[in-house]
Amino acid sequence: MSKIFRSVASIAGILALIPVATLADGPQFSGFVTATYLYDLNDPASGQVNNALGGSNFYGGKNASFKADAAHLTITGGDSAGATYRIDLDAGTNSVATGGSISIGTGWAFDVQQAFVSIPLGTTPLGLQAGKFYTPVGIEVGNSGADPTITRGLAFGILECTAHTGALLTFKVNDQISGAIGGVNGTDVWLADTVDGIPVGHAKVSFNYGDPIVATVAGYFGHQNGSRENFLSLDLTGVNKSLVPSLDLNFQVNFKKASKAGVAGKDATGFLVGLQPLYHMGAAQVGVRYEFLSADDGSTTTTINSIALAPGYKVTQSTLLRAEYRIDLASEKVFEDDKGAGTKTAQLVGAELNYTF
Repeated sequence: MSKIFRSVASIAGILALIPVATLADGPQFSGFVTATYLYDLNDPASGQVNNALGGSNFYGGKNASFKADAAHLTITGGDSAGATYRIDLDAGTNSVATGGSISIGTGWAFDVQQAFVSIPLGTTPLGLQAGKFYTPVGIEVGNSGADPTITRGLAFGILECTAHTGALLTFKVNDQISGAIGGVNGTDVWLADTVDGIPVGHAKVSFNYGDPIVATVAGYFGHQNGSRENFLSLDLTGVNKSLVPSLDLNFQVNFKKASKAGVAGKDATGFLVGLQPLYHMGAAQVGVRYEFLSADDGSTTTTINSIALAPGYKVTQSTLLRAEYRIDLASEKVFEDDKGAGTKTAQLVGAELNYTF
């Protein structure tokens, strides 16, 4: 018995030393809390804020309502060998974009927005990332306080996805160029919805040259959600901070083609170009968005010009208070008016209070 006890004690002693040798600092916590009020000046008869072509550029949906958009917690950590993890937990109307479902009675949703592990492959410039993670596509990010405007752009939920589950082989060329290639279950799909065992291909290359240019070229190719027909999506998103002092010039170009997804089995295509400058003046800031979207469903080509103006002020180092006016002008009657009829124009005003920690 004493020999068994000594053996168990020895093994326990060895195991106790392993965390000391391999684990880095404990988990790090950060996050944000966001509250908004949005009012659609069209006063849609449905009671829902107008969303162009079924997109999700305004979270929550309910018009003339205060919203607890997000109570968000990010947990990160890693070990001394270079392996890291990230978990993003989100509660509020925002989390519906990445898989949460809103309770009709409370207007509240909860979702694990991200949960992935990244590991280096020895001493090579290669690595592996697996789990659920955000798309690199688009200017807007999970924390709306870091976006130029309160509402999201036209591509959000129409041409670009939000997140996906999969595995990527990452690589690093040098300190300025890195990328990844691999497969995901689909766009905004957490589990595979086809049985052919072939994931959607996903690749990206990122360029980080500081203030002159930070940009990512990303693409997807594979089956459409719920279909064996293919789609292709290409995107360029970036920012320049050196062209004009105190100005972050965000830009995006996006193209998507979905085979046989349009009217009468025709292909559906979409194209977007957008600029979102954010000008800083001490504690004050002004965000502007201009976007042009062209969407062809095989029968009708709808174009939308979207303009938004969002002045803001940092009340404290961590707190941003801002307002927004937005107008969308479409070539077709894709918006709803106060009588439930179609109209070509949608206007919105809103306010937001964001605390980032």
